[in-house]
Amino acid sequence: MKRFISLAFIIICWSCAREEGPPPNILFIEVDDLTAKYLGCFGAEFAKTPCVDELATSGVVFNNAVVQGAMCTPSRNSLVTSLYPHNLNLYENLDLKSLPKGIWTFPKALQKEGYKTIWVGKNHLIPNSLGIRAKNPVDLRNKALQIEMGFDEVFQSLGRSFLIEIASKQLNDEGCWEMGKDAYADFLFENNLLDTFLQEGYTFPSSLDPNSEYMDGYFTSIAIEKLRKYEEKEPFFMWVNFSEPHAPFTAPSEYTRMFSEKNMPEVIDPDCENFNVPKELKPNPVPETVKTVFNYRKRYMGSIAYMDTQVGRLTDFINTSEFRDNTVVVFFSDHGIMTGDHGVLGKNTLYKEVLNPSLIISYPKEYEAQRIVTAVELLDLGKTVLDIAGASGETINNVPNGNSLVPLLNDQGLFGGNGIGFSEIRGVRSAFNGDYKYIDHPKTPILFNLKIDPDETLNVLEKEPKVAASLKIALDQWLLMSASNPDKTGNNTN
Repeated sequence: MKRFISLAFIIICWSCAREEGPPPNILFIEVDDLTAKYLGCFGAEFAKTPCVDELATSGVVFNNAVVQGAMCTPSRNSLVTSLYPHNLNLYENLDLKSLPKGIWTFPKALQKEGYKTIWVGKNHLIPNSLGIRAKNPVDLRNKALQIEMGFDEVFQSLGRSFLIEIASKQLNDEGCWEMGKDAYADFLFENNLLDTFLQEGYTFPSSLDPNSEYMDGYFTSIAIEKLRKYEEKEPFFMWVNFSEPHAPFTAPSEYTRMFSEKNMPEVIDPDCENFNVPKELKPNPVPETVKTVFNYRKRYMGSIAYMDTQVGRLTDFINTSEFRDNTVVVFFSDHGIMTGDHGVLGKNTLYKEVLNPSLIISYPKEYEAQRIVTAVELLDLGKTVLDIAGASGETINNVPNGNSLVPLLNDQGLFGGNGIGFSEIRGVRSAFNGDYKYIDHPKTPILFNLKIDPDETLNVLEKEPKVAASLKIALDQWLLMSASNPDKTGNNTN
């Protein structure tokens, strides 16, 4: 009983302290396909990421965060709805055309808490647009993000790789670009830059101005301008979505020139004799030679270095503006990618290079810099931002899944999670507790002991069956509990 009173007292005190001042602004910086081990703050001595590293120095770094979906659309739509991929039946990018009408999202909940919500950048969300009237595809996507996802202001694009495809096809078929199909392409067309963008395509380093014309620089400029003009009384929630370092790796050449084969990480040997790796973990085997893998990594690392400069532009603006002392900055990736390790490229696998995102939360006014080793989920961010916003207990309890990270940020030791993060691809799921990862494959269940085998090359399931059994039970319980949890519109999304 004394313990209960003590914990309740701490929670009440925290709530009272939060009520003393206005709720903080919240800035999400989400990057695409970033593998955490390519950042200096996650141990990469070869990295050129001073801006993200500086953010980590002042913030709370989550060493053992995991994403719930191993591709862009599953991960991001899981995050915004606080529903798992199996709740949505969304495991790969093209599984669903749209989410259910009226689905719960945390930006909608933030709007009810008095936040102005703003989206800038690449769009992987798939809101339901049924019944929405619009004058063109850009207008339709903007309105769907506003009505169904909960954003007051929207500037979005389909992203570089998809845009190259649709613009090339349209120019080949019709001989011209039709305005209103993509906002970034419209900008390029209006400034006579679309031909350059398409000519450089998937292969050549971009010659566009890195801070005002190349996609992420353009997004950054838009985000900064929106913040510079922000005069509303209510706090803002801005979600900036970069396209980097997603392929094609075409960042301006000065960034790629920073790297050579000498300062690249060693490739994890794919010739593992310890167990037969299931085909689901190797969806895109590397067909190239080692030299080609190094070239792939060099271009990838250049894209990361470029991304870092854009993160720096955003954080520098915040740090020199009126928002400096009252803005929570959350930096994270939707997932990582394989860059030749285990003989695999791309994503949609359960190796740590894909599943462990680079999650950093910086708010020096409230949260002391530290590193968290407790395993958490990216999906936890939904409940976390509502907690940071000072939402009521009823509102927070209305979040379908996840746990607030605020107790970890405050070092209170009251985190509601069990220290296990769950991830899934089609037909295969994993449970990760920071030290072990259990992969529940129907034919070849796997247990990695990351304390002795951080590269995930040895299946120790037969040597440590009790650990595997414990994580298997946790995974089954998670699946049962989350599968019975409908979204808050009353729609069961299983």
